Amino acid sequence: MTVSATSVPTPEEKVGLAKWFPLIVLLAAQFSTMADNSGLAISTEALIALHGATMSDIQMANAMYPLIAGAGMIAGGLIGLIIGWKRQMIIGAGLLSVASFGAAFAPNMEILNYVARVGSGLGACLLIPAVLANIAGIYKGKDQAIAFSAIAALVGLASALTPLIFGFILDVASFRVAFSGLGVYCALVMLGSMKLPELPRATFKGKFDVVGVVLAGTGLLCFVTGLLKISDWGLVAPLTDFNIMGLSPALPVVALGGIILKALMVWERRFEAAGNTPLLPRSYVENPQVVVGLVLCATIFLLFGATGFINVSYMQLVAGMSAFASGMALCAFALGMMIGSLGAPAKLGHLSCQRICQLGFIIAAAGTALMFFGFTADGITFWQYISLTVFGIGAGLLASQASIVVTSALSEQDAQQSGGIQATSRNIGQAFGVAILGSVMLFSLTGEIKNGVMEHETLSAETKQIIVETPSLPFVSNDMARELMITAEIPAQEQQAVVAVMAESRLSSVHYALYTLIALMMGGLALCTKLPKRSLMNS
Repeated sequence: MTVSATSVPTPEEKVGLAKWFPLIVLLAAQFSTMADNSGLAISTEALIALHGATMSDIQMANAMYPLIAGAGMIAGGLIGLIIGWKRQMIIGAGLLSVASFGAAFAPNMEILNYVARVGSGLGACLLIPAVLANIAGIYKGKDQAIAFSAIAALVGLASALTPLIFGFILDVASFRVAFSGLGVYCALVMLGSMKLPELPRATFKGKFDVVGVVLAGTGLLCFVTGLLKISDWGLVAPLTDFNIMGLSPALPVVALGGIILKALMVWERRFEAAGNTPLLPRSYVENPQVVVGLVLCATIFLLFGATGFINVSYMQLVAGMSAFASGMALCAFALGMMIGSLGAPAKLGHLSCQRICQLGFIIAAAGTALMFFGFTADGITFWQYISLTVFGIGAGLLASQASIVVTSALSEQDAQQSGGIQATSRNIGQAFGVAILGSVMLFSLTGEIKNGVMEHETLSAETKQIIVETPSLPFVSNDMARELMITAEIPAQEQQAVVAVMAESRLSSVHYALYTLIALMMGGLALCTKLPKRSLMNS
């Protein structure tokens, strides 16, 4: 049954806290989904101490959440149409709370990975689309632009705050205390969600799209897994014994995911033509503005993933910074992102969406260029903080436009349902960014080290042969590199020379990744030609 739209008071009927309390709850919910993933990312030492975890276990723990979330997010954008967005918020926050307590008290890594982390991913599948749908349903006009910009600003804030908060708790308490605290926080979000207004219930036509859910989940799972595993399995030549006809399985798995997603598009057209409500309405795939908006959503999280991968890895492995210290450095990125995302509706509302996004890509590219001055062979410089701030401003400008580009091109029901596909595009964007940049760094690093060693006049032929015959050389700190030299039985008098070559090669590999990132930003400028040539924040 369709509920009258008058059941939700218009913005003009509410002021002050009554008007913005729902946004506070939605921001708290968005923060909880980021806190879970970011908190686990800096828990490596804690998990080794608590469960004797291997690096493979920890890698799976970090990958499970975005894999499950990315695979199920589109379905999350459809379920809310059936059960209501408020109820979906409550269930999603409850699942995250239970999963957080499950992670805190898991007896081993198997339970943590395949029960607690899966539960967290399922909670995110429900919670993130519900957050975006509630914004689209509760707020209109400029209030909606402000709400979306606030969500974008929170992404930058959470990217800095969560490592700081979890790093502090892990240092002074334990992993169990940190995730128990997150469980309590998610329970409070669940209670707050009960106070959200009931949105008009859309008429749901036909059967639930079970086939679409299976195809979307399987296709995205294959696609994202293949991207994430490029650095482990190899791009073309296999890096392990696991191979397909002598080739790395990464690209075949990505291709399989693409084929399944193509089958999903065919199925969705037939399912909707039969009078049912599909996962991907034709209003999405046949609307150029929606498609461009989804690509823009993916691009923002590509930038977010790039910052976490390139900068944090270098800070911790090369500069020797702790998780807390590197989190402090990321505050520069968070500050820039808040300036960009909140400054757009406040100061740039008169500019067209196209112009703001063009400005965002140019500023992000400029920030990336400044990063060249922020890295040295042995650590980082003050330019690192300046470049991260500039980079964050560009990302914030893009984030202020992405969601509203999608929702402004859709009907109210489709705008609410779009939360799932928006969130899916973000997960894919982040995985794609990390995979592409990781591959550039990995393969260029190995090649640079081998070339540097071969050109080094003081190294013996035996040492050169050992290095050249190693299939893949890792991105490690100087101390770890010395341990590798000992394991490889490199003569003591030659170890320092090899470590020096590895340090210079490590810097070169980061430069190659930055060149790739700038190229992606230039590609984003071409994307801007398809964006609306009017302001979407003053309508």
